Amino acid sequence: MQNVWGMLRSLAHVMVIWNRPYPDIVAATDGRRIWIDPKLTVVERRCFLAHEAIHIQHGHDGCQPPAVERQVCLEVARFLISFESLQDVANWSLCPVEMAEELGVTEQVLLDRLATLDGDQIQLLWPPSDHIA
Repeated sequence: MQNVWGMLRSLAHVMVIWNRPYPDIVAATDGRRIWIDPKLTVVERRCFLAHEAIHIQHGHDGCQPPAVERQVCLEVARFLISFESLQDVANWSLCPVEMAEELGVTEQVLLDRLATLDGDQIQLLWPPSDHIA
């Protein structure tokens, strides 16, 4: 499991502020500060802090176009979920809720990680059945 707090420590100039930034947004950054809703669960905090930290690593300092947001979401998913961890969980569960919980991420982050997989990786996770149903 990736350490989001370690990632944030590497961004020494960044301050985390435990306040919801806007009524309809739970986390945001201006490149120097990250605002985050203190009412989020531990898992949600981990995912949103990673998301905002990756924005900062890319030099983003405010709202980004949808295409940039999507790329950040996919990068967050790759950062938080290694293929090996995903493979371990996929060996015993097909339930997205259960998989996300085991991986310590939100369901959306899990879905984003699945969207990053290529055909070979998907076959490694869920090989075709050897028999006909």
